[in-house]
Amino acid sequence: MDTQVFVGRRVQHIFPKGFRRVRYYGLQATASFKKWYEVIARAAGDLVNAMMIYTKGISYVEIFEEVSGRNPLKMCVLWELVRFSHPKHGVFFDLFASDSG
Repeated sequence: MDTQVFVGRRVQHIFPKGFRRVRYYGLQATASFKKWYEVIARAAGDLVNAMMIYTKGISYVEIFEEVSGRNPLKMCVLWELVRFSHPKHGVFFDLFASDSG
């Protein structure tokens, strides 16, 4: 890369004299965060407690069904086991063994 191009690209990142850069704004600002931290922590704690009470009487399957709309225990069968074998011990499950013999 040419020296002038390199310096030109670097100069673009220099702020004009008197320009104030805003690094953090809103709740990320240190002063705001300190002020609102306890309120946020209390609300988050209340939310976690409410979720624990709600989910205490519900099974995983019911929660999964409520969120996704499908039962995880009623899965679609996409594959069917036909043959199961081991290199040393040979075939120990063959779905069609009784049909062929």
